[in-house]
Amino acid sequence: MTTLLLALALETVYRVNPAKAEAGFDLKATMHTVHGRTNQVSGEVRVRETGDGKMELSGKIEIPAATLDTGNTSRDKTMRGTSLEVERYPVIALTPERFDPATGTLAGTITIRGVAKPVTIAAKLTGSGERILATGTFDVPWAEFGVPDPSFAIVRIEKVAHAHFSAEFVRVSP
Repeated sequence: MTTLLLALALETVYRVNPAKAEAGFDLKATMHTVHGRTNQVSGEVRVRETGDGKMELSGKIEIPAATLDTGNTSRDKTMRGTSLEVERYPVIALTPERFDPATGTLAGTITIRGVAKPVTIAAKLTGSGERILATGTFDVPWAEFGVPDPSFAIVRIEKVAHAHFSAEFVRVSP
């Protein structure tokens, strides 16, 4: 981690390597768990060390909401239509603000269906100053983002989706 922090002493720009990125969620439902994922992740992050070992971040990571796939055509149609309204809100975005390596905490804002909310993510950064692998998990209380409850008949959907991501970031400057 020391090498990583030294490499980040000045503002450094990193871009997502789309060939090595994935985002997804797990959502418990009656008698099963829905697993959704996409490998369509893009974005750029500017990193500046604050001097106390923490990092200030800016930029944006985006996934096209229509690329989320659960492996069930009917469920995906409902998710993309009624739940996420991908025609109206085509992007799910994470705007990172700071990372604390001591606690493994990434803070930022997530935007779903046009609603932006603060988020705290359990995250891990590994690698050198040239390539960094970021992984993390966080919970998304989907109703807080205006997502209608997709429960139907006897199938009940848990109120929190468990999100996860893995992305390689490649240094583009300086």
